[in-house]
Amino acid sequence: MNNSLVFLSSFFLGVFFINFFRKLSLKFNILKSDKGIPVVGGLGAVIPFFICYFLFKHLMVGAIVPIQFLWIIIFSLVLFIIEFIDDLKDFSLKTRVIIQIVFIFLVLSKIKGIDIYFLPIWINYILSFLWIMGITNAFNHLDVGDGQCGGISLIISLAFLIVSILIGNSLMSIIFLCICGVMLAFLLFNLPPARIFMGNSGSHFFGFLFAVLSMYGDYASLEKPIVLILPLLVLGFPLIDTLFLIIIRIKKGLMPLKKSDDHIFLSLVSSGCSIKQTLFKICIVTLLWCLSGIFLLLNTNIFFILFLLLALIFTFRLIYKVLPSQ
Repeated sequence: MNNSLVFLSSFFLGVFFINFFRKLSLKFNILKSDKGIPVVGGLGAVIPFFICYFLFKHLMVGAIVPIQFLWIIIFSLVLFIIEFIDDLKDFSLKTRVIIQIVFIFLVLSKIKGIDIYFLPIWINYILSFLWIMGITNAFNHLDVGDGQCGGISLIISLAFLIVSILIGNSLMSIIFLCICGVMLAFLLFNLPPARIFMGNSGSHFFGFLFAVLSMYGDYASLEKPIVLILPLLVLGFPLIDTLFLIIIRIKKGLMPLKKSDDHIFLSLVSSGCSIKQTLFKICIVTLLWCLSGIFLLLNTNIFFILFLLLALIFTFRLIYKVLPSQ
């Protein structure tokens, strides 16, 4: 009952705030993309996220919150504010990179990073830095196609919700319930034809949460250390999309973080797929990656292998289709 209340509250509040800020953007002609579409979806999603998190946290887990978790919430809010200013001011690429590097160093000084017991501390630290930088920016890269960022975020948050329930982490469950609710609300306005986008503030905010919370969860055991790769599986498509983007940009002689239209989504549309077909294919691939991660945790090897193979095959097909156009 409590779970349903959290989800429904975040959904209906999300619908209200997202629509409110969309209308505000249109009325005052601010915070729009090059095509004139409002990029205030993040603002409309983050506000109800925080309202529901603080409203239901005490109800479901009590007043005591681990200090690590508190830092995650604080840093996510700080990042949202920084990226909202970026939406307003449009920082240069150099400024963005410097801000992110300093920010991630501060984050890792306070919260738990990747902790692979057989690796030296300094390697774990480097991996943690690259993980936060990569996943946070990966979700920003997804905010280029109608329904892509919202659809992928909804599927991944559902997967992590199931994982958090299975490992018995109530705090993570609340956060992912809230994300599920606001993402579903966002999709009502973001599905083709999109009437709103996340913007830097929203895509970086939710990408950062996925990055740090995926490190926060304790999935693996000494008996089955392979479960350490669960976050890699659940976040498989955003990682592959970003890696694909970086490789193509380097091949073209561009900086990896410099904007271009080489995303898998945009490349598929350019190759002849409709926007709706492209979105459907990418969401199916994301779902397959997520299911492989869930079944790995459940120790159901046959389904883990099946969904992993399907994820690899369908991902390869997507990439193969867009390679000839490069």
